[in-house]
Amino acid sequence: MRLLVTRPEPGGQRTASRLVEMGHEPLSLPLFEPLITARPQELPDAGLIDAVVATSARAFDFLGGAPVSSPYQRIPVHAVGPATARSASDAGFAIVHEAGGTARELAASLIAKSVAGQSPEKQSGGGQSTGPGMPAETGSAGETLRLLYLAGRPRKPALEAEIVGAGMSLTVLETYEMVEISYSTDSVISEVFDPPPDVILLYSANAAERLVNLVAAKNLGKSLHSARFLCLSTEIRDRLPDPWRDRATAPERPDEDSLLASLTRLG
Repeated sequence: MRLLVTRPEPGGQRTASRLVEMGHEPLSLPLFEPLITARPQELPDAGLIDAVVATSARAFDFLGGAPVSSPYQRIPVHAVGPATARSASDAGFAIVHEAGGTARELAASLIAKSVAGQSPEKQSGGGQSTGPGMPAETGSAGETLRLLYLAGRPRKPALEAEIVGAGMSLTVLETYEMVEISYSTDSVISEVFDPPPDVILLYSANAAERLVNLVAAKNLGKSLHSARFLCLSTEIRDRLPDPWRDRATAPERPDEDSLLASLTRLG
């Protein structure tokens, strides 16, 4: 099949290689590109942090491929899923916990461990969120679990709200920003949509919305009248307009292995 990959680079090329091995014809149309917005020196003092939280493999790119400083290597990382967990391990973190693949499951895991006493007991009265690069505040007896969130921009506030609402202290360090790629000329668009793709792979809700806007701006709706959409999660699928959503599917687990398994079933 002719497949449109909207995943940002360098991940898009890795996906394309997997698709070629599966016998498909991948087309690349990344809709965003990552911009690193932090430096390793901006990490707070490791003594002020009990655990690191990450929801994207890109969260560790600001380290430039070098291992994280030795005090941080002993701090546990709570990663949203397998790709993020691998990036944390590659960055030198020795203790990495993997959640079920969604931010909601990650928050639930952190809260459960705190309540169970596997981490410091939560402080009464709610937690506290600090700004980028600012050290977290702790309770008088060190009771608040102090988390460092290596975050991207833009992002949804739900994870931070749940963590803080559960009585944990949160420091946010924005390490990257996803920036829209502008396709001002029609040559790239024409190559991708003529002939039209059979299936479009979508990896984020922002990419889904960007694709909808791009297709409208370029008047390409008719070229996708029969295309199917493979979305990494149901949340992404729900961002599509009705005619597309009817032809969209999402795997049970929000990871690429599950996504490509869904592609095999489309056959």
